[in-house]
Amino acid sequence: QINEKEYKKVNGTKTLPTVSVIVPTYRRDNTLKRALKSLDNQTYEFTEVIVVDDNENKVWNEKVENIVNHFIEKKNKKYIYIKNKTNEGSAKTRNKGIEASTGEYITFLDDDDIYLTNKIKNQVEHMIKANSDYSITDLALYNEEDKLIEVRRRKYIKEKNKQSLIRYHLKYHLTGTDTTMFKAEYLSEIGGFPPINVGDEFYLMMRAIEGNGKFSYLPVMDNRAYIHTITDGLSSGESKIKGENALFEYKKKFFQSIK
Repeated sequence: QINEKEYKKVNGTKTLPTVSVIVPTYRRDNTLKRALKSLDNQTYEFTEVIVVDDNENKVWNEKVENIVNHFIEKKNKKYIYIKNKTNEGSAKTRNKGIEASTGEYITFLDDDDIYLTNKIKNQVEHMIKANSDYSITDLALYNEEDKLIEVRRRKYIKEKNKQSLIRYHLKYHLTGTDTTMFKAEYLSEIGGFPPINVGDEFYLMMRAIEGNGKFSYLPVMDNRAYIHTITDGLSSGESKIKGENALFEYKKKFFQSIK
C-alpha cells in the first residue's frame, strides 16, 4: 500500500493522484445504479466519476440525471453528468468523458458492470509503483443471473516489449475496458478511442502498445463484467457484425509478421 508520505517522496506532491472513472451509459437504469453504487463504495478517496449519457431521449435523460443526482447528494465521491445532444456511440461517448476529466489517471466502467471495493486503489497504487503509462488486470465474466461463466487471467504475459504485447493482444485481446487504467497524459498522447463503436477497446489498446508507453499487468480480479443475451448495449445488431468483420480484416495485416 502506498501512503501519502511515500507518494510525496517519489512524486514530489502532497496528495495521492485523482482517478477519473468514465461511465458511458445507454438505455440502462437499474444496472447503472448498481455500477455507480460500486464506485460510491470504492476505498480510494481521490476519485471523480464522469457519467456520459448517450440517450437521445428526454425520458431516458431524466432517468439518468436523477440517478446521478442521487449519488451527488450522498457526497461520497465527485460526480459529473454529461448529456450527449445526439446518440454518439461508445467510442465518442467515452472520449467526451476523457475530455471532461481532471484526474491524473483514467479508467472506465461500463453501465452494466461493477468494481469490487478496492479496484481503483489496487490498480492506481500498482501503476505508481511500476511507473507505468497504462495497465491491465484480470477479468471475470458473469451472466444475467449473476453466475460466473468465464475467468480471463493474463498468465501468458511473459514479455512486455512492443512485439510481444502486439502478439498477446492479437491472440487473446488485452481487454475489456473495465480492466484498463491509463495515465491521463499518455491517453491524451495516443488520442483516446478511435471513432469505431465495435471493438473500440481493442483499437485503443493497440494504440497504447504502438505508442511505446510503459505497460504493466496487475494479476488481480477486482471487477465483474456482465454478458447480456437479452438486452442491447451501446453497440449491437448489424453494426456489431460489421464491426467484428472490420476487426478481423484489421488483424489479418499482422498474420505474417506476428507468430
